[in-house]
Amino acid sequence: MGIVLIKSKLLIPIRPAEMVARPDLRAMLHGAVERHKLVIVDAPAGYGKTMLLADWAKSAHLPVAWLSITGEEAPVDRFLRYMLAAWEIIQPEIIDTHLGLLLGSQAPNIREALIAFLNAAEQVSGHLVFVLDDYHLIDDPDIHSAVAFLLDHLPPNIHFVLASRRMPPLPLARYRARRQLLELRTEDLRFTRQEGEDFIKQVAGLTLSSEEVSSLYAHTEGWVAGLQLAALTIQRSGKPVDQLEVRGGQRLIADFLSEEVLLQLPEDIQDFLIKTSILDRLCGSLCEQVTGITDGQTMLENLERQNLFIVPLD
Repeated sequence: MGIVLIKSKLLIPIRPAEMVARPDLRAMLHGAVERHKLVIVDAPAGYGKTMLLADWAKSAHLPVAWLSITGEEAPVDRFLRYMLAAWEIIQPEIIDTHLGLLLGSQAPNIREALIAFLNAAEQVSGHLVFVLDDYHLIDDPDIHSAVAFLLDHLPPNIHFVLASRRMPPLPLARYRARRQLLELRTEDLRFTRQEGEDFIKQVAGLTLSSEEVSSLYAHTEGWVAGLQLAALTIQRSGKPVDQLEVRGGQRLIADFLSEEVLLQLPEDIQDFLIKTSILDRLCGSLCEQVTGITDGQTMLENLERQNLFIVPLD
């Protein structure tokens, strides 16, 4: 193509040697992907989205084209070249089609490339799945429009799976109404009590009493990263569970939230989260008093849509 792409982004991530199996979620994906044109795995940072999909993809009986989004896929022609490269791994002859020729040019016509993508997809004999991991890192509206165009015209044997920290700006209401969309949300990805216990014993290697496991699970509320960071803190400090504060002030958890969540947000949202962090419960008018903004309720609704660790109570 004459275009340099990062090949490692096209590889399905390697699952850790020590990992809690999630057979129910994996079975759900096995049974649902073929029945839906779009599957969205939507949850905040640290809920195991990537590992769940990687575990499923490795055992799937369908061919899976994987793309790990890093935010460097814009403009849209570069994104489509990545899609083609992911497709080429499982179907090498795709590079010799009209789609490959179009995207091999320096300035391809995007609409023609999208139509060529769909026409090539029509020629696929069986099912094919495209996984776009960390889709929330895409902020180019042209890419969202291209994905929506593809979804609107996909043949029934082609499926998209998106992992994201927030719902993508796609016509999801239409797909829901047509029963073309499967959604796995935060409540689906939380560890169950048994999964939490398995993680503590098998992965973290901690020997805790039933009461201590229950306490640690209750503090983390099934948040996979929180449970892992809390276990690391216990290992490093030697503190008993009843002396452990599993909260944002704890060093490892604070570092995770800072690096993986806070620093990736716009300054206005960072400022809002910092100023309202003193509150136990939030409402629009109270947030306005604390922060000085005039659209507190709108901001809270925006935070909920972005899965930024707030839970609506009504």
